[in-house]
Amino acid sequence: MPSKQAVLRHCAFALEAVLLWVLQSTPKLFPELWGAKPFFLLAMALTVSACAEPVPAIIWGAVCGALADFSAGGTIGWFAVSFTLVCFAQASLLGTYLNRNLLTGCVLSAGAVVLVLGLYFVFFRLFAGVPEAGVLFVSRYLMRMALTWLCFFPLYALNRFLVRL
Repeated sequence: MPSKQAVLRHCAFALEAVLLWVLQSTPKLFPELWGAKPFFLLAMALTVSACAEPVPAIIWGAVCGALADFSAGGTIGWFAVSFTLVCFAQASLLGTYLNRNLLTGCVLSAGAVVLVLGLYFVFFRLFAGVPEAGVLFVSRYLMRMALTWLCFFPLYALNRFLVRL
């Protein structure tokens, strides 16, 4: 049976996920900075995987990905799978081969953000034949990647605190 602290920790993660989902998916609730909004759910999933063991990282990656898919189009798919895979990879690398600290979590999360959002652009924008895809990538996707990665730092501090409780 899980301890009382573990249950409270996961309740706090659930509340955080819901709040970030509302902040991310409600139009004009969070302003766009330089034409893009950060992907809060991806940053949250990556911070949980930087602080937790692989199984909770997989679960929270899948939950955040499903919320992101639901707000993007209503069907569960790309984000749920990609968040789950990058969270598993990050948690496994940090638990097995690398030291679990801010620097390694930051570097791995930067790679994961570029991988998830970059492949999303390639599969759903570039292959779909969106006109002027290069301009779209530079004007929207690069800024979204940067803002998402910057959100990693405050969320890492919060989730590291929650994991240590």
